[in-house]
Amino acid sequence: MASPAAGKPHWAESYFGDLYLDSVRDLLGPRLSALEAGAVARLLGLAPGARVLDLACGHGRHAWPLAEAGAEVTGLDRSAPYLRLAREAAVPVSGAVRLVRGDLRALPFADGTFDAAFSWYASLFIWDDPANEACLAEAGRAVRPGGRLLVQHADPLRLALEPVAEARRVLPDGSVVEERSTFDPSRGVDRCARRVTRADGAVLAGTAELRYYKPSEWGPLAARAGLRLSELTTTAQDLIALLERPK
Repeated sequence: MASPAAGKPHWAESYFGDLYLDSVRDLLGPRLSALEAGAVARLLGLAPGARVLDLACGHGRHAWPLAEAGAEVTGLDRSAPYLRLAREAAVPVSGAVRLVRGDLRALPFADGTFDAAFSWYASLFIWDDPANEACLAEAGRAVRPGGRLLVQHADPLRLALEPVAEARRVLPDGSVVEERSTFDPSRGVDRCARRVTRADGAVLAGTAELRYYKPSEWGPLAARAGLRLSELTTTAQDLIALLERPK
């Protein structure tokens, strides 16, 4: 989660807390996390001992599988409760995991600290375009020359085909999750209103605004951040950008 700007709290402060975790915990289990971590390792070409930065690591669900495969992982997140959950999830690993609290827009690392970095799901681009580009540039700065950066988010071209979507589901504990997403193709912004009604009647609610970049935007976006777009992949649901820091 990102740090809010001075003054009015950023929406992420309340959204990426119990609201988000309650609504997705049953979906983001160990099997899916391990599969996604494996995809991250393949796309980044990670070798044993590689120094990897997990941007907006949340409760560490990718950090631990990557470390189990031998990577030296640093997980960064703004949320102290999420980082606490990540520490509690610790398992014996062949690599290492270091957890750091910090802001994606001003990473607390020296230039070239990592061999690779990644952002999975939509946590990197939650501000306006200049701030989003600053995040991408910061991530690139923290990677060594020749290192790689991986960014994954929803495919805006797919969202444009169905700009309004609603969903409702019941969680294993009886809680109900209701969500309505409205995508603005002209801005590339998806506005997602989520509500969780817990089994005891307590209600959590919040709205996220996530920026998704079209394939045609990624080349210029990477260049402005001082990076080179190496590969761009779109799946049935997602867009995955692989970038390199010039040597």
